[in-house]
Amino acid sequence: MTRVRAIDLGSGTGQISIPLARSIAGVVSVDPNDEMIEEGRRMARENGLTNIEFVLSRSEDLPERASTFRIATIASSFHWMEREIVLAKLCRMLERGGCVAIIDRERCGSRPDGWTIAMWKEMQEFWGGSFPAGPGTLRQMAVSHRQVLDVSAFTEITELRHYYEHEWHIDDLLGYLYSTSAGAPCTLGRRRDEFTERMRGSLLSCSPSGSFLEQGYITTLLGYRP
Repeated sequence: MTRVRAIDLGSGTGQISIPLARSIAGVVSVDPNDEMIEEGRRMARENGLTNIEFVLSRSEDLPERASTFRIATIASSFHWMEREIVLAKLCRMLERGGCVAIIDRERCGSRPDGWTIAMWKEMQEFWGGSFPAGPGTLRQMAVSHRQVLDVSAFTEITELRHYYEHEWHIDDLLGYLYSTSAGAPCTLGRRRDEFTERMRGSLLSCSPSGSFLEQGYITTLLGYRP
């Protein structure tokens, strides 16, 4: 196994940390929500992985381990962070030539039309108007991730875009929701059955067959430490 080590910030339940740990020496998985960390630990045990260290912390408050990591990943969580502070910290924590990868997903098509919007709206209403991960579904930003990265110490900025199309069956889709911060079993607690019944009913109202097509693209911003 390669000796490369990575740090995954805003890791949630380990959707990036866990697959990454299968191919490198070790991963430090960081999230400010203790329920997300506990669910990540459970999933790592379930997958037989012992090379993930779970850390309960805001990314901005991490102690700096100088030149410790080759890779830093931030997936669908950079918008919750004080981005300039986090990038400055990562530039000190990564090895020379190390890379930060900022990953986001944009859903831009669905069949039946509008089911993804209806699903996230139903989840937001379930939680009383805001998700457990933060105040609302979006944090409005006057400055894009790319602009923040462009003025950081990271160089050779590259933007990748990968288009995808995925067909879901309702049971697989519910399984995916359980892996998110708003649907993790540890977050739901005793409300899991209520959540499942509500989401299943909402989804079947959009597609009685239980089949859903999702289309979109993944954007990855890569920046290298000089």
